[in-house]
Amino acid sequence: MNQDFHCRICQGELCDLIYSGIKDWEYGVEGSWDYVRCQLCSAVQLHPFPDLNDLQRAYDIDYHGYSSGEERGFLFSLLYNLKERLFRRRMSAFVGPDSRVLDVGCGAGEFLLGLQSLGAEYLEGIDFSAAMIERLHTAGLKGYAGTFDTFPGRLGSYDLVAMNNYLEHTLAPDEELALSFGMLTPGGHLVGEVPGFNSPDRWLFGRYWGGNHVPRHTFQFTASFLSQRLAAAGFENIHISHQLNPSHWALSVQNFMQRRAQDLRHNPAVVRGRSRWYLPLLLALAPLSALSALCRRSSCIKFYARKPGGKI
Repeated sequence: MNQDFHCRICQGELCDLIYSGIKDWEYGVEGSWDYVRCQLCSAVQLHPFPDLNDLQRAYDIDYHGYSSGEERGFLFSLLYNLKERLFRRRMSAFVGPDSRVLDVGCGAGEFLLGLQSLGAEYLEGIDFSAAMIERLHTAGLKGYAGTFDTFPGRLGSYDLVAMNNYLEHTLAPDEELALSFGMLTPGGHLVGEVPGFNSPDRWLFGRYWGGNHVPRHTFQFTASFLSQRLAAAGFENIHISHQLNPSHWALSVQNFMQRRAQDLRHNPAVVRGRSRWYLPLLLALAPLSALSALCRRSSCIKFYARKPGGKI
């Protein structure tokens, strides 16, 4: 395959087709997309590639990621809060009362609100959804409605930058990582999470994999490719971990079940991107997710990286 391809990472012009004919099985955004891998740098990216306007229109839906835990039901909230409690326990190594935190792609602000329990007082978020930023303001947090490249924050002023489920949504991951590096103080940390492309559920379900999430997931990451990009941006002490998170397993089954739906945009079997079987599937498939994590092949990868300088 070599049809009008231009790699967004290395500018290469040759690629290999991984999957074709992927649809937005969850929300029914009109179109069909491929995933291709650059032959030079191995970056896996969406084809055709969207521009910013295309990407913003893809969120003009009742998006699941913009709902709070309480709005997703009791069982989901229970699982979600357990996961976040464990994550905040890890975050205590990076965040204290005097820490300045910037959450890029903050959504409803749940990550920032969780950090308040660690005593952090200067918490700020960025999201291109004005409604989400208004929700942050209502909660008493600072927020900027826009994209990271237009954010007016002062360089070198944040102790922690978070990119949770963000890099895979961007138009230029290397530029986003460079911006986060610039925003950090010497010795500051970048933390985040991305889907793991080298996972058994992706190999099993292919174009129906829940982590495809087209057209919103513009890039895909393996642990090795993510480490390369972080190192290229200047980060050190890079740590990659594979997490228990059965959501992509559950969505993969859901997507496969919806593959013959005639109108994905108005699919009565799926509400806010989730079918009524989603939560039972989460529980049933948790053992497979746990096994994947133990084998370092999880479809949920967390990362931590440090900007050189400061106190170690």
